[in-house]
Amino acid sequence: MESSGRRLTAVALIGAAVALSGTMLLWSRRAAETEPSAEPHRPSHSAAVVPRHPLPGAAPAAPAARAGATREPAVSGDLGPLPASLQGTDIDGWLGVDDDGQLVVTPGARWFFDYFLSATGEESSLHIRARIVAELETRLPPAGARQAIDLLDRYLTYRAHVRALQESGAPDDLLQRLVQLQEIRQQVFGATNAAALFGEEEKTQLVDIQRREVLSDQMLSPDERQRRLDELDEQLPAAVREARARALGPLQLMRDEQQLLDAGASPEEMRALREQQFDAAAADRLAALDGARAEWQQRVDDYHGARLAIEANSSLNAAARAHAADTLLRDRFTPQERLRVEALDSFQSEPNH
Repeated sequence: MESSGRRLTAVALIGAAVALSGTMLLWSRRAAETEPSAEPHRPSHSAAVVPRHPLPGAAPAAPAARAGATREPAVSGDLGPLPASLQGTDIDGWLGVDDDGQLVVTPGARWFFDYFLSATGEESSLHIRARIVAELETRLPPAGARQAIDLLDRYLTYRAHVRALQESGAPDDLLQRLVQLQEIRQQVFGATNAAALFGEEEKTQLVDIQRREVLSDQMLSPDERQRRLDELDEQLPAAVREARARALGPLQLMRDEQQLLDAGASPEEMRALREQQFDAAAADRLAALDGARAEWQQRVDDYHGARLAIEANSSLNAAARAHAADTLLRDRFTPQERLRVEALDSFQSEPNH
């Protein structure tokens, strides 16, 4: 099992890749993007414990992190196969070092840890940590591996703090909850590394909280509401802003097309809009899709007309009408198409449709 996120990238700096946040669940892990990397560094030193060096900009280790950093877990020998939930999957995230072999802290390290930690419940916490440590020592040069293990122990401490916060009753107010998370992160990781691990995600979450406030403000006019939403969107990290624009592009296109149709736009004007929104090739594909949809709708309409004629034929009894309708359906559509027509008819026959 090999993926681009599993191998070492030795670069001066690795940028953080940010996935689109579709919800405001502040406790959830975002999906990770992987990035190309070189062959992993396989250290020649023994597996003996090497003293951990503190990460630049990190806060002093909390007791739990310090205890975990002084010795390896009591798991030795072959770690065995991956848990069932991880078998056949690719490792999320990535690990990187600079030209001096020092760890570059990015959200990718957090996603790397979370990949293995997602098997919590299938393996003990000590076993999972041992797996991660083994991977870090395989993929990174000695200094970077030591720093990554220190970061791992801090991350485990952070997760414990978050669990304690949840169990004690986190505030319902989303902004207060985010502030509490920020405080925990800075306490455990230090301001610099907390920003590297969570900074862009926090910016996105803060904008989402403010968007909710704007959308719920009934005193705003539609124009003022849209103006404030646009201003908030400009505050998003560039990667998130671009991802949202791609995700919302089709919806915006539908709205713009409907406005043109309502104004009596020509097919040429519709194509120009699509080329402006996407490109000529995409406009061609959309035009072909329009043609296929129109052809399908015409076939369905013709079928419904013929079926109504059968149902209105008083010379046929109920059994004959049912047989004729079934024959019509089979003659007009393939087996896959019949399933689609029957599903559509069933949906339209339900109340409120």
